[in-house]
Amino acid sequence: MTSDLIIETDIAVASFSLDGGCIMSYAIKMDRAYDILRPNQQDNEAVFSPLNTASFPLIPYSNRIKQGQFTFDGKSYQLALNFADHPHSIHGISWQRHWQVKDHQKSQIVLELNYTANAKKPTDWPFDFDVVQTFNLTGTDLTQHISVINTSDHPMPVGLGMHPYFPKRKDTRLKANTENVWITDQTCLPTKLVECPEHWDLRTNPLVETLECDNQFEPWDGKAQIHWPEDNVSVELNASKNLNRLVVYAPKDENFFCVEPTSHITDALNPTSKGMTLEDTGIHVLAPKQTLKGWIKFKINTEF
Repeated sequence: MTSDLIIETDIAVASFSLDGGCIMSYAIKMDRAYDILRPNQQDNEAVFSPLNTASFPLIPYSNRIKQGQFTFDGKSYQLALNFADHPHSIHGISWQRHWQVKDHQKSQIVLELNYTANAKKPTDWPFDFDVVQTFNLTGTDLTQHISVINTSDHPMPVGLGMHPYFPKRKDTRLKANTENVWITDQTCLPTKLVECPEHWDLRTNPLVETLECDNQFEPWDGKAQIHWPEDNVSVELNASKNLNRLVVYAPKDENFFCVEPTSHITDALNPTSKGMTLEDTGIHVLAPKQTLKGWIKFKINTEF
């Protein structure tokens, strides 16, 4: 069961769940309530799933690890396949864990997850870590900070990402400064990096309904814009410099799309399959007690 927690200002409100450390809703309160992120899509009696929420964290890695297998520091690991019948491990583990409230004020909430690997479950993520998410509302704008510390006694590979869902309204447009896109196989694993074809060139401010993609774009300068022209509302999405790749999931015939800042490429823990080093992929290796931080900000512009 989920438990919702709210922060608000006079002109915006956001709610959260301890199940998965998720954002459940985020809306501005002008003449009428207006959802910036797609609100939670299930009723109170349904089995809770972060996939139905407004956004969830991608920690300690984003997207997929091929067949849940990787080798690090000379040791091979097999992770649980945690996404129904999907053949790969996906989105880390933090979205499937219960978080705690570290602090809660009117316009700020701090959520914390303390993770310890379970030796009796060898398919668990094998490294201990603590992660803190801090959410702040300032006026209409929401900022999310994530901080991950390696609490293991040995180095740990780690990446960051966020998975916000946006409403796909009439003539919604998405603009981002990205040059290249990863072509993928049928299971969404990257196969080659190419220059963005015309229909996926986010620099041209395309209609979201024409994208029909689930691909990662890079390099990304940490700035994107979502525009709902019929309502004269737009979101400037900004991210920290280390979140320099962007996954765009725009499924056909759905009423949402996702714009996901990430620190590394998909299947980054298997770098040699793409002719890369681990550092090339964007994965960080944290020494014991070392910390990785990242942030995103939703800045709202409106003539509401």
